Amino acid sequence: MTNILAICSALNNTYIALQTGDKKVSKIIKSDENYHSLYLIKEIKNICSDNNFKLKNLNFIATNLGPGSFTGIRVSLTVAKVMAGELKLPLVGLNSAEILLKAYNCDYLIMDARRDMYYLADKNMIELIYKDKIPVLKGKILTDKRSFDILENVICYEENDKDLGNTMLELALDRYNNSNTKEEFNYMNINANYIQTPPVFAN
Repeated sequence: MTNILAICSALNNTYIALQTGDKKVSKIIKSDENYHSLYLIKEIKNICSDNNFKLKNLNFIATNLGPGSFTGIRVSLTVAKVMAGELKLPLVGLNSAEILLKAYNCDYLIMDARRDMYYLADKNMIELIYKDKIPVLKGKILTDKRSFDILENVICYEENDKDLGNTMLELALDRYNNSNTKEEFNYMNINANYIQTPPVFAN
């Protein structure tokens, strides 16, 4: 039996999901202000309490490393690392692109990265490009609200309520089971995936 806790506060909502054996439960927490730090730990305790589950029985934890909200990434990653360290558990890091593309069954993801730059991702890569370098894409395209206006025939994930928690559970279990070495899940080696835009230098 595999028990997994998955958390994500890197995107527009916070997602918490718990798998206990074959049972999966998840929660979507909406916040206009993205005050993830105010409720993430409380909601983790609530979902465990509601399902009569003790954290000590987890097999591993999964979290979204980004890209996304700078503060949101730091909050969920810090919580996940502290829990993994205290409970001596593996930590599986996922990224926003693989979670969103799988959840929405899309071919490409485009997210605003500010400074006229965008994250472009498919199922195999994620890169940072300038707005005028976005190529013509064939297939289903997923975007955030800021990128929505620059493209046609796209799906905006921020206008939908897909259950990303369950998607994270599925991705994390697959990655953990198919890994050749569990050292990659050492919480000390897990880092945020900010993909920062280049610094601005004066001429």
